Formats: sequence, structure tokens, C-alpha cells
Amino acid sequence: MTFLNATLLFGLATITVPVVLHLIARREPRKVVFPSIRFLTKRVDSNRSRLRVRRWWLLALRILAVAMLAIALARPAIHQSLSITWLTIGICSLASLALLLMATIALSRRQARATTYSLGGAGVVLLFIALIWGGYTYASGPAPAIDSIEPVAIAIILDNSPSSSWKTPDDNRITRMKDVATWMVTRLPRTSRIAILDRSSQVASFSMDTANAISKIEQLTPVETTQSIASRLDAAASLVRESDIPNRQILLLSDLSQATWNDAIDDSSMLNLLDATPTISLTVFDTGDFEGFNRSLSIPKLSDRTPPRGSPVSVSTMLTFESFSGLETDSVTAELQLFQTDAALPVIRNGNVVLPKPESVDRTSVQVANGGSSELLLTIPALETGTHHGRIILIGDDGISIDDRRYFTLEVLPPSKVLLVCDDPDESLIISQIMTASAGLSDEEDAEFRVERIGFTDLPAVRLTDFEAILLLDPPRDVLEDTNVSDYASAGGGVFVALGPAVNGSNVDSKFTPTLVRRWRVPDPGTFFQIKAGSNPVTAVLTNNTPWSDFRVQQYWQLKTTEQDNVLIQYAGTEHAAMTSRLVSSESGNTPGRIVVLSTPLPGLSSKTRNWNALFGTDPWPAWLLTRQSIEYLTQRGSNESMLLVGQPKVISANQIDDPNGITGDASLTQKIQIFPPANQPPVPFNVTPTNQRITFTDTSRSGIYWIRGLEPGAGFSTNVPASALSLQRIGEDQLDQIFGPERYNLVADREGIEFAENKATQRVSLHSPAILLALAIFLLEQILGNRFYRNRVQPAG
Repeated sequence: MTFLNATLLFGLATITVPVVLHLIARREPRKVVFPSIRFLTKRVDSNRSRLRVRRWWLLALRILAVAMLAIALARPAIHQSLSITWLTIGICSLASLALLLMATIALSRRQARATTYSLGGAGVVLLFIALIWGGYTYASGPAPAIDSIEPVAIAIILDNSPSSSWKTPDDNRITRMKDVATWMVTRLPRTSRIAILDRSSQVASFSMDTANAISKIEQLTPVETTQSIASRLDAAASLVRESDIPNRQILLLSDLSQATWNDAIDDSSMLNLLDATPTISLTVFDTGDFEGFNRSLSIPKLSDRTPPRGSPVSVSTMLTFESFSGLETDSVTAELQLFQTDAALPVIRNGNVVLPKPESVDRTSVQVANGGSSELLLTIPALETGTHHGRIILIGDDGISIDDRRYFTLEVLPPSKVLLVCDDPDESLIISQIMTASAGLSDEEDAEFRVERIGFTDLPAVRLTDFEAILLLDPPRDVLEDTNVSDYASAGGGVFVALGPAVNGSNVDSKFTPTLVRRWRVPDPGTFFQIKAGSNPVTAVLTNNTPWSDFRVQQYWQLKTTEQDNVLIQYAGTEHAAMTSRLVSSESGNTPGRIVVLSTPLPGLSSKTRNWNALFGTDPWPAWLLTRQSIEYLTQRGSNESMLLVGQPKVISANQIDDPNGITGDASLTQKIQIFPPANQPPVPFNVTPTNQRITFTDTSRSGIYWIRGLEPGAGFSTNVPASALSLQRIGEDQLDQIFGPERYNLVADREGIEFAENKATQRVSLHSPAILLALAIFLLEQILGNRFYRNRVQPAG
């Protein structure tokens, strides 16, 4: 026998209390006969019969009140399919009691016997019918049960995505979710199986007991790296289906933000999630609209992530303002901070993590309207060579603090040595100026590239390994067949080739470029570039709104590309490649070499090349930028990606590590490094050995600066939450219908809605509230009848 059943029986046993009190209160009166009042005897006999009827009804009401209260506290429930039947039986029972009450009233008032017997007979017959009907229904159909005694296999999913960190004086999302989840757990039977899931990648499993489930809920915090809501629902459904308990449910608590649900709208598997056997009931708890306002920053954009020494860098970010409380405009102040470079930091002192301190270097203020945005422009001052980290913060508090801080990392690198090989000194000078002019520095030592210019006749005498990249402008055929250049690329070097008239013949086989099929002439007005690989670092900045049609090409070399070649640009209206890139496996196993080939001359301004193209015509900024991007790609100045999104892995190569003797990149030594995550978390140690020269750090679940100790001072990288994960726009019931299908889930907004959905899932109708109301009505009726009975019984003297 369960605890609740024992409680119900104990409650029903208390109905003996009013019976005992009633019997004790019955005192046999002493007979005293007064001759002067004998004429009242008949009147007394009449009143005695009336009082006897009232006394028995009073006892019945007291017994019924106690019984109904015990039943109500036990939370009875009936099967949903029989709710109308049991309602009809209840109405018949109440009607029979009403008829019996009318019969007793008629009897006490000495009404006609026909009336009294008719009312009493009808009441007895109706009560007999109700008892027979109720007994048959109880025996043949699902029996009434004690609510909540049936165990349930339930998975409670808390959508603790970044938007759940919304916190204002009137709206704390994560706390409200945890309160509802805890309330749900505490009201479940002890024999239930309870699983607590969130948006992290933690494996779904049932908790050991209620205390363990509540402990998991209390430990939940908003996470910045999330799994898709579809995958968490699928994990929850798979888990509860493994349980032997027939009542299987999923409770999902979410703010219904588009950032969480947009992917699920396109996921058709959600339509079949609840239909699989055995079936599962899904309840979605909506935490409601946001209250307050929020200001958010986009991920910073740096004008140059690898600037030269002494060059200021501009940084921009987009400020967005959303108000849900009637605030139409707001004055926002943003501050740019740089972290100090300290060779002794980060470090652990006295058990505490000590990180470099930030200092303010720039600040700006703007007025922004509700629903609007404004671009913020800030300037990073000139920096010394090395890795530098910073952040942009908004002054003041709002709904979400995660998007009030954005982080960035830049590397100030020493000049990259580039060999420029060209037989035309004017064209050589122009390309050299392109590489150095953008720095805007008077000191050539601080330029981004250090360029050495030679002719092709001097190329065999040059040691190519002294340069990080070589540029071959209009090379002759013998250079294309030179193995020294291909060996240089195989060693990890970068090669840029701009083909032109210096190559003679057709079907030219090159050691490091695609085969040159033939020289192609295009009729007037010529063709133009068309970007094909917009995600490549060379062409990424030229994908949108670049007027290539203004820069015509009349001649080019048709290339025969292979599987090794990636076509970056092609000529409009053709399948001919205009620019290709190729990665060459490094013999030492280090960074592969890179080769970029342009099938038309650059800059094309000499007497021999000017009739090939007009890339450097009026305002030739596209060709200028294409050249710059190609050289940066070949020298790999930006290859060390140091600004990541949360959740993206970071790869650290052994050639970045300095050994204790100051020899950079010595892979023969074992080097110990430590990665210090944000939020003063303890460092994660790694060892770099000759057999393990690359470190892959995957725990980038928080936004902020990840400091690396064991490399050069200030080494590290930064992470940010993507703007798409912070959308505060919400989906509605129509979108949920599209995801799960109409009427396949329950959308609720309060705890009463959860209870209703739970009863609907178990096909039960709770009688708790009606039983409470009926017990209250019986108690009030007993009070009214009792007051009338005792008032009539006790008469004042005199």
C-alpha cells in the first residue's frame, strides 16, 4: 500500500469523529412531570421528531464534509474518456441527495404523505441508479485513481542559451526557469525517472533521485556554446523511451528566441519526434516576452589584424539597441581597452589566477533609437611587435551582459621578406609600392613587407629560402620549368605568378602552375573578372559590389587546371580560370606551400603588356587590393587565426613555441605550455613533443581572452559569441506548429498550465478543485444548519 493510499484511508477514518461526538452529545433527558404544563406534551412530541431529523442531517453533513476534505487532499482523478460519465453519475447522486433532503423536510413539516413518499422514493431510486451505474463504470472502465501517485519518466530541458542570461529588476530568465523546473521535480512521485538536460553537450541520463535532479538544476547557468534544440529534444526523447514507465513526458522551458528555434523550423525530423512508438507528451513552457532593454555590440572588425610596427589600427563595431519597456532612445558610451603586455603574466599566485590588466585607450558616445543601430569607430594606438589583446565594452547595465563585451586579438609582425622578380623596372616599382604604401609609414623598417627587386637573369643566384614569398611578373618559359621554384614551394614558401607575353608557344608544362594551353584573345570590349570562390582569403574582401566590369581583359592564358587547383576567379561568360590557388605539401610536414597564379599580366602597364588588360586603369583599387590580399595570403601573415567564435578549436603549431634557450621552433625539445581560459578559470597544461608538434585546444566555450603561457609574452587568442546566437526576436505558436505539428504539443505559460498538460498527457481529469469546492459548500451548509439547530434548541429564560 502506498503512502498516499494510506493517507486517504486515514482521512476517511476520521469520519468516525463526528459520529462519536454525536453519540456522546446525546444525553437521555430526566423525566419530570409538571401538572401545570401537561397541555404542552403534544407540542413537545412534535418538536422532538423535527429535531431528530435535523440532528441526523447535521451528522450526515459533518461526516460528508470530513470525507470530501480527505478525498480532495488525496487529489482524485478520473480517466479523460469517462469524464462525462462520471459527471453524470455525480449529478444523479447530488439530485438524489436533494430529493432525500426535500423528503425529510416534508416529513418534519407533516406534509402530505404522498408528497413525502414520492420525494423519498425518487431520491432512493435515483441514488440506487447512481450507485449501480458508478459500480459498473468502475468495474468495466479505467478506475478513478489518486492523482500524482503514477510514476512518470520525464526529461526536463532548460534552454539555457545566451538569451537566458537576460536579467533585469523585473525579469530574471534563468532563475525563473530553474524555479519552475525545481517545482516540477518536487511534485513528482519518488518512483519517477527524472532527467535534467540543458543546451550543453552533456550526455542525457536519468538522475539518481529527486535530490540529484534538483542539484543539477541549481548548478545550471547560461552557456555560450550550445547544441541545437533539435538534438537536445531528440536526446531527451530517446532517453525517456528507454524507460519501462508508460507515462513518458518532456518538459521544455524556453524563451522561444529565434536564435534557438530557427534551425528547428527547417528540421523535418521534429515532426516525427513525438509520433514514434512509444508516444511521448511534449509540453513547452514559454517564459514570456522580455522586459527591459538591451544594447549589443557586433564582433569587432579590424582594418588590419597583422599591422606593421608603429601603425595605428582602426576598429569598428555595430551597436544595436532594443527596448521592450517603452524607452525610445538611449545614450550609449563604448570604451576601447587594451590589455597590458607583461612577460610575468598570466600566473597563479597564492592559488589565484592573475591576468594582465586592461587599460582604456579610446572612448566614444552615440545616441541610438529603439530598433536602430549605429557604427562605432575607435582607434588602437601604434603598438610594438608582438601579440596584443583588447576589448570593447559598453558602460552601464542592460538585459544581457554577454554582448556588452567584445574581444579582439591582433599580431604586430616584423616585416615579411618578399622577392619581386620582373624584367620591367617600372612595373616592378609599382608592385613594390603597392606592398609598402599601405602602411603609411615613413620608416621602411616598419613597413609590412620588405621587398627586394631583381630581374629573371639574377634569379638562379638568389637563395629563395631567405624569403617568405616570391613574385614572378611575366616570367619566361624557362622559369616556369625551373625546379628550384617548385622546390621552394614544397619547402613551405609562397609563389605568385602573373603570366604574360614572355611565355612562348602552347601547352606549356610548368613545374608549379597549371598547364598553359594557349594564349587567348577576346574580341572587344573584352571580358572581366568574376569571383568564384568568395570565401578564400584572397577574394573574400572583393566578393561584394566590386566593379570588375569596369576593368576589361583582352588577352589571357587558358589554363588546364587539375584537382590540386582551386579556381578563385574566372572570366565572365567562360569556364576559363583567371586566378587559381594551390597548396603544396611540405616535405618537412610543416605548413604547406602556397601558389597563386594569375593568367593575365600585372600591372599590365608596359609596352608589351598594356594591350592584355586594363586592370590598372582609372582608380584601380580592385586590382590593388587583389594584389595586396594575394601577397598577405602567400606570406601567411594572417594564417594564425586569433579571433574565433566560441566553440571553435584553436590549433597551436610547434613552430610558434620558443624553447628555454631562445631557439624558436625547435621541435626536438619538450615544451610545457599553459592555456588560461576566461573568467579566472584554472589553466590547462599541454606538452609539445617531437611527435606531438601541434596542439588542438577545443574547450573554447566562453567568450573572452585565452592567454597562453610558454610562448612569447602576450600570446593567446580571443573568442566571441556570434551575433546570431543573441537574437531577442521570438517565434510564435505558428512556428511551433510548423516544427512539431498542430495539436502535438502543449504550449503553457504558468504552472497551472503544466498541471493541465500533465493530466492531458495521462488522459486524466483532476477532481482536486471540484472536491475542494464541494467540501467547502458542505461545510458552509453544516454551519448554517447547525446554527439554526442550536439556536432553536437553546431558548432564553423568562
